[in-house]
Amino acid sequence: MSLRKAFSAVAVAGLMAGGALIAAPSAQASTWTYIGIYPTAASCHAAGQAYVNNHQAIVYFCDTTTETGPARLSAILY
Repeated sequence: MSLRKAFSAVAVAGLMAGGALIAAPSAQASTWTYIGIYPTAASCHAAGQAYVNNHQAIVYFCDTTTETGPARLSAILY
């Protein structure tokens, strides 16, 4: 890997992490919490957005291998 690519990868990761912490300062002491498995990515995203809309979670993400397969929901809870 070239030095330029390595520096770019580290810079992008740092910017993303910094942006998440600026957007949600209370996330600094929090960790990701596994919530459950959903049958599709769409249902996972709907459930994650419901947690955010109900002020139960700061952010969420769905881990899936395909758009039609099962997805795992994790969130940083308040």
